Amino acid sequence: MGPVTPAPLRGQVAVVTGANSGVGRSATEMLLRAGVHVTMICRSRARGEQALAELRELAAAAGADVALELADMSRLDDVRGAAARIAARLPAIDILVNNAGVSQARCVESAEGFELTFATNHLGHFLLTCLLLERLEAGRGRIVNVSSRGHRGGDLRRAPLEDIARGRAWKGALQAYGDSKLANVLFTTESVRRWGDRGITANSVHPGVLATEIWKKTPRFVRILIRPFTWFMDKPDVGGEAVMNLVRDPARDDVVNGLYFSELDEEKPSAQARDEDLARELWDRSLEWTGG
Repeated sequence: MGPVTPAPLRGQVAVVTGANSGVGRSATEMLLRAGVHVTMICRSRARGEQALAELRELAAAAGADVALELADMSRLDDVRGAAARIAARLPAIDILVNNAGVSQARCVESAEGFELTFATNHLGHFLLTCLLLERLEAGRGRIVNVSSRGHRGGDLRRAPLEDIARGRAWKGALQAYGDSKLANVLFTTESVRRWGDRGITANSVHPGVLATEIWKKTPRFVRILIRPFTWFMDKPDVGGEAVMNLVRDPARDDVVNGLYFSELDEEKPSAQARDEDLARELWDRSLEWTGG
């Protein structure tokens, strides 16, 4: 895809999850510089408030507003609360960046009884998007789901979805992470099929192999294996730019839609990520699980 002339984003409204660090922080900074009003969703009050304080000067200089909402994306009640507060405050949302993610070294159960990686990386963001749908429809309605090249190792056909979601089919941290990132891509394409006639557009993106905090909770053997390569990992701004590539030009929204990107380049995702039956099944089950 050739170069495009960026369209101004000034005055648009964005919501970014996991906005206090890594890709989310970088994307938030870039959006603010473009004059976009950003609501950050963060799990940690201390880290969220620190990020908010650090970003206020940047926002003011760009004529933008920055706000903070607290929510643990693995807790569906937290997500409902944050979505209700955002919907009460924002009449329209132009950009939603579903970015927050975790990787757990062991099988951990969420508050509602789901495997924590799946709950955080997929279910929480599925629910948030559903709850903000009317606000997205009232705005530009551009969604970016931050996935990963790791989705290629995901396998949501290896066991019933219920068993994968509940952790009963746990096969290690890397499998759980890959499964959740595969769910992100499936959610993206199915949202376009179901919501496209409402003006909603969505893409998923691998933000690069980045030196971010997500590595801290990967299994110890993985951290040992990657330690020699951390010098070669990209900085979070590479991921921030990958997000901005998908939102900075509204004229491309209808053309660049329902696609998977690796950093700045469109790629064909895995075979399972293109399985329409699996996408429909995951959507229907996710609605059941979240009440979205």
